Amino acid sequence: MKRVAGTGLMAIGLTLLGWAGWSTLRVAPSYTLALAPAMANAQRESAAFKLTPDVILESVEVATPDEHRPVATGLVAREGERLTPLMWRNAVTEPIFFADSSAADLATALAAIRDHANPDDIVLAWWDLSRAIRLVAKRDAPLDDPGARGLLFPASWADAPARERTRWGAAAGAQTGETFSGFIDALTLPEKDGAARLAKLANGRTCYVAVHISDVWKMAAAAPSKLSIAYKDFPSSGVSHGVIKLAKQWMQENNIDGGFAAEPMGGAMRLHYFQRRGDSDALIAKLLPFSTSNPAQLEHFELVYQLKGYWIYRLRP
Repeated sequence: MKRVAGTGLMAIGLTLLGWAGWSTLRVAPSYTLALAPAMANAQRESAAFKLTPDVILESVEVATPDEHRPVATGLVAREGERLTPLMWRNAVTEPIFFADSSAADLATALAAIRDHANPDDIVLAWWDLSRAIRLVAKRDAPLDDPGARGLLFPASWADAPARERTRWGAAAGAQTGETFSGFIDALTLPEKDGAARLAKLANGRTCYVAVHISDVWKMAAAAPSKLSIAYKDFPSSGVSHGVIKLAKQWMQENNIDGGFAAEPMGGAMRLHYFQRRGDSDALIAKLLPFSTSNPAQLEHFELVYQLKGYWIYRLRP
């Protein structure tokens, strides 16, 4: 096992950009999403994926009328109607459609999946990561979703969900959506029950599970009744222990006893926390480095690789 985190009891410096509270993003309700052939710089950035020449790469720009520059940019691989995100950058505080994702980090995580999982194994991951696993790592990652659940939208973009779920869910069959629903359900269950549900999806094959820290926000967006997460910013002097003590005190005063993760953001510390105590028991919370979890010591999952926001497990037989 390489690059595995230690206790995972505290998540400092996570690559989160403020997922809940989308209504605080003050942008115009209308937007445009433009796809165009990838420029030379994007082509160079994608070199780490070692894609075959027949793969079509396109650049993405999301713009709003009152902003002089795009609010989000990305790089996708196109297979017919299917779009596979390979890189995403948000130019505003909160994410537009996807969390920030660097091509270098994704390529490294995909290489680790290819190294650990044999061609006959199965890899379960959120639909966007599953597409990248199939395309780049060449491993069986069957999950997909015609509803593109987990996309993140500013609250003011009322027309965005229908448009973007159609765009990003294109070419995924209805049956894949049913299977993906089973994956979402598994991640909301306690570890033992969730592991059993994932094993059922694997149908007797050796199974790996790949998650990213942003998946917890995708889960909250896809199943808000089953998972509730929020954030609060605290002034920071650069001494993280003092800020975390203050954050814990604030949570206690407000009767919030769910798990949390802390992230430095400039001169502030952002506290990401579950609003209900029971949410900390969900499998997705146990697979990620929240204060109430220990990814390196799970009973039903063996942590085989960890890089920044990516956590890759082998489901124990």
